Amino acid sequence: MTTKELFDLVSMLLQIGLIGVITIIESFIGLSAALFIIDGIKAKRQHRKRKTGITVMFIISIIITVLQILLAIYVCVVLVGASMGKSAPFTFFP
Repeated sequence: MTTKELFDLVSMLLQIGLIGVITIIESFIGLSAALFIIDGIKAKRQHRKRKTGITVMFIISIIITVLQILLAIYVCVVLVGASMGKSAPFTFFP
């Protein structure tokens, strides 16, 4: 096996792994939102508080979403900086 073939194989496996992780994270976010809404409706009908586990799951999914948005903003800033010819992110002054 040549170095290029090994690199191609590892690269493909890493891409598949990344797609799997992203799929799991997005499924977690969607599931937590759905469970939070369903538990809120049931809690209101049964005159009880929300389940703590579902609330914690929802808060974690909100934190993950905020981190995704911050990462997207950072990538956009880096790409804009690169398009303006800057060598490193956040170096707007010569």
